[in-house]
Amino acid sequence: MTKGSEARPLRVAFVTPAWPGVLTPNGIATAVSHLAAGLQKAGHEVTIIAHWLDAPHDHPRVIAMPDARLRLVDRLRQKLDPEGAQVRSMVDQHVEAIRRAVALYGVEVVVMEETQGWVGQIRGKVSVPIVATLHGPWWLHRMAGSAPDDAASARREAREAKGLQRVDGITSPSAVVLRQTEALWGLPNVPKAVIPNPFPVPAQGIDLKEELLNHVLFVGRYDHIKGGDLVVDAFALIAAAHPTAQFTFVGPDDGVPRDGGGMEMLSDRLARLPEPVRSRIKAVGKQSREEVAALRARHGVTLVASRYENFGGTLIEAMAAGSAVVSTSVGGQLEIATHEETALMVPPEDTEAMANACLRLMRDPSLACRLGTAARSHVAASYAPDVIARRMADFLSSVLRR
Repeated sequence: MTKGSEARPLRVAFVTPAWPGVLTPNGIATAVSHLAAGLQKAGHEVTIIAHWLDAPHDHPRVIAMPDARLRLVDRLRQKLDPEGAQVRSMVDQHVEAIRRAVALYGVEVVVMEETQGWVGQIRGKVSVPIVATLHGPWWLHRMAGSAPDDAASARREAREAKGLQRVDGITSPSAVVLRQTEALWGLPNVPKAVIPNPFPVPAQGIDLKEELLNHVLFVGRYDHIKGGDLVVDAFALIAAAHPTAQFTFVGPDDGVPRDGGGMEMLSDRLARLPEPVRSRIKAVGKQSREEVAALRARHGVTLVASRYENFGGTLIEAMAAGSAVVSTSVGGQLEIATHEETALMVPPEDTEAMANACLRLMRDPSLACRLGTAARSHVAASYAPDVIARRMADFLSSVLRR
């Protein structure tokens, strides 16, 4: 730590979609959980402000987001301006929760996502600095094709850009998103830093036996940005070339937009496959953090097919477990993995390249083991919670010194 962060423990609050996050497949919830653990281990006081409590926990400082209390004027606003009314309601709920955190636990700085530009309005109503983390600015979703290029998206982007002008500090899990956001929107003259999301390395890595390499795992939503449609097509190619290959799809079925309108669901995509291929695919839906970890231990190869990623939590979780990983070379994933050193990187949208890379790992156990071992070492050295916690503590101290 720097001298400023060593002087005394920080009292920081994190806003998270869910706490403790074990049943919620959400990258922000996972990142906050690991970062809170790292900061607490270093002696800092962490308060959690949670939109939802998804499981029992023993954290001593948790504040659940209050329910919206609608006055008559609020109901009228909902009818006249539903979008604006929703934003105002969320701002009010955050403000109430933050004020409670300050009063109860002496919180001196709050870290939260940039979503919907809430941060700017909240900052004007609370007494402590607000740090915005660029977990997924809306321009990214629009650029990746997972959000429409329409008036509603333009309004949301305008709110987020304006909100970032009022915060006291800005972090981003990846350099590419920080750089592109600054180029698109311009950012205020406040402390900024790239602080990756932390991930613990399990004590026991995956034993990449030859039989285990026959099993391919995908963890993510069936949607456009995570490339759920691409992995199904890639596995069809794998199955044609590898008679014993098996595939497990973990994640919710959110659907992929059809070219002619409407949504294609995972069940629709699977139904189009020949039965001999379909019978080798298991779709298990949403799983808890522990259930995903258990599935990883039974699959030697992990396929990450995202069309774009701010950071790449699924990628780094697979690397931490020692999986042999095939990943698309997009966004922040390029900052995490190195081709032929810690993973095999392939172009986005290229299902043939995905399939060939998976087949290469399945047929070359020594390569798979080398990549898996190197990946675990890289995550332990660069992304462990205590490593990232020190970086965050230093950054928050610089914000407070201002």
